[in-house]
Amino acid sequence: MSTATAPQHVFVVGAGVIGLSTAIRAIEAGFAVSLVAETFPVDPKSIKYTSCWAGANHISLVDMGERLHGDEMRTGPQMLVESEPDVPVMIGPNRVHVQVLSADAKATSDHFTRFYSDYRLLGENELPPGMKHGGEFTTASVPRLLSIHPVLRGGHAYRATLPSLTSLFTPSARPPFEPIGSEVSPPTAPFDAVAVFNCTGLGALTLGDVMDSAMYPTRGETILLRAPWIKAGFSLTYEDGHRTYVIPRKSGDVVLGGTFQPNDWHPTSRPETVKLIKERGIYAHPELLPEEKRANGSIDDLDVIEECVGLRTSRVGGVRVEMTSLDIAGDLTPVVHNYGHGGCGYQSSWGSAEAAVAILLGALQKDNQRQ
Repeated sequence: MSTATAPQHVFVVGAGVIGLSTAIRAIEAGFAVSLVAETFPVDPKSIKYTSCWAGANHISLVDMGERLHGDEMRTGPQMLVESEPDVPVMIGPNRVHVQVLSADAKATSDHFTRFYSDYRLLGENELPPGMKHGGEFTTASVPRLLSIHPVLRGGHAYRATLPSLTSLFTPSARPPFEPIGSEVSPPTAPFDAVAVFNCTGLGALTLGDVMDSAMYPTRGETILLRAPWIKAGFSLTYEDGHRTYVIPRKSGDVVLGGTFQPNDWHPTSRPETVKLIKERGIYAHPELLPEEKRANGSIDDLDVIEECVGLRTSRVGGVRVEMTSLDIAGDLTPVVHNYGHGGCGYQSSWGSAEAAVAILLGALQKDNQRQ
C-alpha cells in the first residue's frame, strides 16, 4: 500500500499581481503555498501597493527586452479570456499613434504584428492631426481588481512586514504573522519551506538580504473617468515623449493617462499634472466628453471618479527572474526572484510566474537526482 507524498511547502513574498500569479502557478504545480505580504488586495488603496493603481491592458512595447517579451507572449492568450470569474476582462480594439516617424517605425510594426495577429497599419486618412504613424489591433484590458481567493482555495496567506527573507526561517527575527482569510489560513504559519519566491517589487530595494539598488520607481499619474460609451483603447505618443492613453473597462469606467516619471516618489496627484492630462485627453480624444459637450466642452465636463498615482516597479537592466539562495544555518534554501516588471506587470504576469515556478522545479529536480 503506497502513501501519498506531502506537497513541498514554499513561501511567496509579495501579494501584487506578480506575487498572486506566482502563488497560483505554484499551487497548480503541486506546492503547498504560504503567501506573505505587508499589503493585500483587500486593503485600502496605498502608494505602497502598485498593482491597485494599474490600468491595465496588454500592449507590448518594442524596447522592453526579450526576457519580458517572452513573458508577455505567454500571458497574452490568457488575458484574452472573458470567462474568468474573478477578473472581468474586456476585449476590444486599440489604436496606437506616434507623432514622430522614427527610423524604428518598421521595427515597431513588426513587433506588434508578432504579438497581435490582427495588427494593421493605419492609413494616413485614419491618423489624428499631427500623427505620422499608427496601428490598430485587438487586445485585452482588465480592471485593477485583484483577488486573493484563487490563492486561498489552494494555499494560505499571512500579513507580515519582513525585515529580510531570512527572517522567515529565523524565529528570533521573525515578525508577527496575521492570517488572512482566517477560515482557511491556520493561525500559525508553517515555516518548513523548501524555497521562497521573492515577488516584492519596489520592496526589493530595502528588503534586508536583497537590497537591489537597481530598483527605482516610475511614477504614473492617471485619472479614472466615467465614460461607458468608450469601447476602444487609444494612445498617442508625442514628440516631447509625453503620452496620452485611454483604457476602457467593462464596467464603463475609463482610465485616462498619464505620466512616466522615473525616480519620482511623490505619492499624491499634482494639480498641474491633472490639468495637463485632461487637456491632452480631450484634445486627442474628444469622445471622452459626453456627446452633447464635444463641440464646445472643456475639461470641467469630464466625469471624474478619481485621481490616481502609482509607482511602477522599474529596474535597471530589466525584470529579474532568476534563482539565488539563502544560507540558513549552513543549509542553502533556493530563492526565486520575480520582480522589476515596470509598467508591464499585468501583461507579463502569467508568463513570468510560469518561468519562476519552472526555475524552482528544475532546481529541485536536480537536487533529487544528486541524492
